[in-house]
Amino acid sequence: MRLFTFLIFIIIIFLKERCNTLELNAVAFSFQIKDSYLAVLINKFNEYTKQNNIGIHVTLNLYSLDNSTKYVNDYGSTIESILSRGSIKYDIFFYDNMYSPRYSSYFIDLMDWLPEDHMAMYSSGIASQSCTYKGKWPLTADFDVLYSNIDLLNKYGKEIPKTWDELISTGNFILENERKNGNEDLIGYNGLFADQESGMISILEYIYSFRKTKDSPFPKYTDQEAVDALNKIKELKDALASDIIFKMEEEETIEKLFSANAIFIKFFDISNIHPSYKKTILVGNKEGVSASILGGSNIGINKYISDERKKGAVEVVKFLTSYDSQKFLVINYKIGSAINALYDDEEVCKEYDCNLAKGIQYIARPSALTNDYDEYSRTLRRYFVEFLYGDKDAVEALNEINDITRIYDISINYSESSVGFIIFILTIVIILIILSSLIFLFIRKYKEYFNFFSLDLWIIIFIGYIISLFCVFTEYGEVKRWKCHLKYLFISLGLTLIFIPILYKLLVNFPYNDENNKFFGWINQKRNKIIFISFFLIYEIIFQLLLIIPSYEIKYHYIHDGKNYETCEINKLFGYILISFIIIEKIIILILISLLVFMEWNILNSLTDIKLMITSIYITILVSVASILYKLITINDYLIYFILKSSIIILFVLSHFIFFYVIRIFLFLFNNKDKNIIKVKPVSAVTTSNILNEISKNKSYVEKGRKASMLSAIMNYHNYTGEESENKISLRSN
Repeated sequence: MRLFTFLIFIIIIFLKERCNTLELNAVAFSFQIKDSYLAVLINKFNEYTKQNNIGIHVTLNLYSLDNSTKYVNDYGSTIESILSRGSIKYDIFFYDNMYSPRYSSYFIDLMDWLPEDHMAMYSSGIASQSCTYKGKWPLTADFDVLYSNIDLLNKYGKEIPKTWDELISTGNFILENERKNGNEDLIGYNGLFADQESGMISILEYIYSFRKTKDSPFPKYTDQEAVDALNKIKELKDALASDIIFKMEEEETIEKLFSANAIFIKFFDISNIHPSYKKTILVGNKEGVSASILGGSNIGINKYISDERKKGAVEVVKFLTSYDSQKFLVINYKIGSAINALYDDEEVCKEYDCNLAKGIQYIARPSALTNDYDEYSRTLRRYFVEFLYGDKDAVEALNEINDITRIYDISINYSESSVGFIIFILTIVIILIILSSLIFLFIRKYKEYFNFFSLDLWIIIFIGYIISLFCVFTEYGEVKRWKCHLKYLFISLGLTLIFIPILYKLLVNFPYNDENNKFFGWINQKRNKIIFISFFLIYEIIFQLLLIIPSYEIKYHYIHDGKNYETCEINKLFGYILISFIIIEKIIILILISLLVFMEWNILNSLTDIKLMITSIYITILVSVASILYKLITINDYLIYFILKSSIIILFVLSHFIFFYVIRIFLFLFNNKDKNIIKVKPVSAVTTSNILNEISKNKSYVEKGRKASMLSAIMNYHNYTGEESENKISLRSN
């Protein structure tokens, strides 16, 4: 009975302890066997919390090539698929630091959670370069080194090389002599250009090792340094190796490190290799210049979990990235750390080559350049392979590599974009022609051909032309949010300034038959012209100002094996609603103009002007259809995108200007040659009393009262010519 009671007591104590313990789940996806250190560290944390009654327990879920090949091979997408769903299955994530930009939005910012003294340990050295990306914390730091076969170097009286040229010279000398002695299997240099991420790392390291000085940034792919780096790689392959050797995967390379059957090997820093090899930093194009990709693991905390679990997870991060835990890793597992001070610790330096670690010249992988680093890496490697093992030259390969992430834009510089230069000049020329053509409005003999609109209305229309063309200029240079807003402003305001004077004049010219109609009475008063136009301008300005609130987003168009570019997009529902109101306003204006043109079609004293207006309507409809089609079509060429968009704007303005304005000049010239051509008569605004009398006399033109249907009324207005009242109607210009 006492034994039973004791067992019950033990069970109760166990359950109570478990109930008061915060159970956290951690997950890691690993390519490397050495990542077993994670399990050791987690066990140490669990022991630490148990001894100190902290009440936190972590369970590690480690997926490796041994137990889950499917998950590990699709490493990047697997983690993201978990995080993007807002899953709370895992609290802590261990991942390769190349994915920090990709996952950062799913993790909390540890800068807001960790104490200052803890963050201070990571304020210099490796961590300050890239590891603490937006508060995601480094757990380990890996780097590449050069393994030199000291036995072979000593045998031939050679030293460890410090430049690529020295490595080629030394390797060639030893390789030739060893082959004379029958050592046909000896490898001069491995390259490490397997179709894996290690191949991507090697490419970046070689290019970085060709920078001008130690402190120089990573060369651009279009720089001569990058071209020299690729050519040197091919020289290395041809002199010291072969295609097969350069394509060796990591497992084969490790075998060479254990067999001492190579002169030089580039590989990750690992321990327990053949004693013939000595590790040094990678060489460069110049002595003192080296390169190594910054590898390693980061820790992230799921932002979707509760605050209680976040606080517990932070305690895990603090323990794993503490000085003591990092020291344990470096000493026992020979794994690099992002704490720079460790490489000055005597205990550490007894077990680890601190001078080597401090001499590494790191470069981070360009994972922040794209949302899909895996695809970027595969594409870059494909272009490089076509150079290294094919006939493609270095410049062509580097241009293709550069195009993977380069965002192309339009330049007015002819050497950069001949199309951009031509369209820019063309737009300027059109603007100058439009402005200079204003002079015809001030020449007496042309005035009768332009007096349908008053001078101020013509000037407003011309301003509309110019502002619409300004939209073309916003397509030049890098896409910016403020440019996006100007683009929509110019095209919308330009259309308003072009069509509102037309609408106003059609309303003034309308032969209304009700002298008590307050609107037509109001519109025919000159002083109300400014009010009418201002109403539409204020409407435009209000909606354009409101459009600043939702802002615009810059949409990135990735073009596979092509040239990437960016476009402007409205990024919120509120923005779409505002744009819809602006578009609806333009449609209503166009419908009103179309209706008024139809109803005033046969009025003799404005016959020519009305006919010219119909071209404006046709042009606008065609441009609208072209714009819709242009939006629906997927365009994979930034130049075609620019040409289509600019052409639509230029053709609209130019055709409207020609058919609405320039044609009047030709009418004058032809009228002087052929007297039979009808002159454009002065436009009159029909007085209320005269038109009322005229319509009353001839019911065939306009039916009175409510008996007439709207359709018949419209048709009667359409058939009305005003001919009978020509001599009675007073002329007014508005």
